[in-house]
Amino acid sequence: MKQTSSNYPVLEEMGVQSFDQVSHFKVRRERNADVLKIYYVRPKGSLLSRSKKFTFVRTDKNVMAQYKDISGWEQYKGSCPRLQQAVAELTELTQPEQVSQVDQKTQFLNDLDHLEKVVLAKIEEMRRQVKELD
Repeated sequence: MKQTSSNYPVLEEMGVQSFDQVSHFKVRRERNADVLKIYYVRPKGSLLSRSKKFTFVRTDKNVMAQYKDISGWEQYKGSCPRLQQAVAELTELTQPEQVSQVDQKTQFLNDLDHLEKVVLAKIEEMRRQVKELD
């Protein structure tokens, strides 16, 4: 299903356009930044890049922390909210659509009907070939 850009406003603001060609993404940490890399499936011979890289500077905050019976202020480096929104949109974009049980049941029944027709046709063909041997 081809997605419209309005479904992914943060990605659109970041310059991502080919939503239907996004295959997967990775997030990694580098020093004081988080790096988001988006990978695309491109047709053979395409001049478009197969990936796009975005860097988000981590925010430094002092937060109250308590661990091992020690309380105090700790330096916290949190992910940029824009990165979190982009990851949420990418997760939605790259996850396969859930097929309802009704649709799945209908598909199984259709597959069974088709298989039955194929097997019956093959049996008839083999019987005809046996009769021709007589």
